Amino acid sequence: MWKAAFFILLALVIISIAGLWIWVDQNLTVEETESFTAPEIENVEGPSFLVSATREDANAWLQRELEEEEDADDFILTIDDAVYFETSLTVFGMNIPLEVDFQPEVSEDGNIWLREDGFRLGALELPAAQIFHLIGDNIDLPEWISVAPNESSLYLNLRELETEEFVIEAQSVDLENNDIEFRITAAE
Repeated sequence: MWKAAFFILLALVIISIAGLWIWVDQNLTVEETESFTAPEIENVEGPSFLVSATREDANAWLQRELEEEEDADDFILTIDDAVYFETSLTVFGMNIPLEVDFQPEVSEDGNIWLREDGFRLGALELPAAQIFHLIGDNIDLPEWISVAPNESSLYLNLRELETEEFVIEAQSVDLENNDIEFRITAAE
């Protein structure tokens, strides 16, 4: 009796693993033609000033911006000694936790690239591009956050946060030394 139950359980485990493997292989095929291109940014003229911030200040500002988004409950994005992204993906009715560590990099146009520095997706090992496809396909991110799967990155377009009066540009992000600088320009 116990032998039959053991072999039935073993068969179910093997079928589940094979099903997951087939699902991952068929649904997460990365197309080579897909690539992210950062938007063209125009220079803004007007009076400007530099604002220095700590990680804590930048994190408080980020959380306030995310609270204004409708789907911000789908993920957590925090700034500490790195930038951390946490969410969960539903695969075969199971929630699988996803955590991605990023290192920020300021682009020439004053926006921020979050470059993947490591990730964990439950016990699954997948290429980073597939992880970013999963994020893009399953998580509703704010308009100002774009997924760049081929670069294994997120792109934060600070211009999308533009108010009628100001344009925000990142100047430097040094999380290790707790020093972040933004340029705020009054739009004319």
